[in-house]
Amino acid sequence: MPGRSGVFAAILLILVGVLTGAGAAHATSAVAGYPGGRALASAMAQAHEALAQSDIEVPDGISERDVLLLALNVYYEARGEGLAGKAAVANVTLNRLGDRRWPSTLAEVILQPGQFSWTRKPPRIEDREALRASVMVAAKALSGVLRDRTGGALYFHAARLGEPDWTRGLTRIARIGAHTFYAD
Repeated sequence: MPGRSGVFAAILLILVGVLTGAGAAHATSAVAGYPGGRALASAMAQAHEALAQSDIEVPDGISERDVLLLALNVYYEARGEGLAGKAAVANVTLNRLGDRRWPSTLAEVILQPGQFSWTRKPPRIEDREALRASVMVAAKALSGVLRDRTGGALYFHAARLGEPDWTRGLTRIARIGAHTFYAD
């Protein structure tokens, strides 16, 4: 398994392929040796396509890469949720970015090992409408127009899981949609 620098090199190669129009085929061949590399390249290409086919604009000062990565995080973590549930996942991701205990870039927050299970091997994107909604939520969250309804939460889990052991010592903040949100 590649180290942190290997994972970020893979992401860079994916983004070069996607953003230069080379598409997923070129990007996937460049990251074939990385866990989840091909699937992540394909997911990034699909998110890029959803953005390109919409009237959603990338906010000034925000990279398209960040919009796409946040959109994928929202999609994989909350694709079956309404807009409030999707926004809550985006809020937690951005709350982590603003907390000094977490990495300093959005890519590092999302791709940090063990934080979001989808990043190990992203499943195929099946729900195009949920992807479009996730891209819209990501763009709005990054532009600062979404109110944080999680109360500053840094953690969440599917409510169907009950109370996982890792939540001990955390303060339950809210239940939004199918997720329970926590802060410390």
